[in-house]
Amino acid sequence: MKRSTIGSTVAIIATAAGLGAVLGYHPAGGGTASLPAGLKVGGTSGVGAGTSAVGTDQPLAGGLGDIQVRVSAQNGKITSVGLAKLNVHGPQSAQITGSVVPRLIQETMSANGGPIQAVSGATYTSQAYATSLQAALDKIAATGGTNAALGASNGNGSLLANQGGRDDGGD
Repeated sequence: MKRSTIGSTVAIIATAAGLGAVLGYHPAGGGTASLPAGLKVGGTSGVGAGTSAVGTDQPLAGGLGDIQVRVSAQNGKITSVGLAKLNVHGPQSAQITGSVVPRLIQETMSANGGPIQAVSGATYTSQAYATSLQAALDKIAATGGTNAALGASNGNGSLLANQGGRDDGGD
């Protein structure tokens, strides 16, 4: 009886240690990973006229970084979209974010503030981007006038639909 108790105790301790290592994992270096040259923080896509707002700073799930979207709109139409802030940790997150954010910006411009789709394989980035985008659009809508239609009724934030494929889990 004593032998099985010792074995069970060792198994529980080993499991707890392994779980602690997994939960405590932070990508090597803990700093910001390099992004592709084409993705510039502070840059925008579009003509840039009108009322501007910066969305809330949104963390990427799993402690993989954070993102903050900047939007300008005039006469109820989005005129530019860009990033006020982007920090990602680890080369995989940088690679995923570097290819996904330009797609999300392009979709935002096309949808003119309407719902955008999550990019397959980049759910964390898509969700954080959309939540920050929604906050920026809400700020612009609060200025009233023709921009009021860009507010909370457009479905961004937590209401993204995934375009298919696997959930990213690692982005």
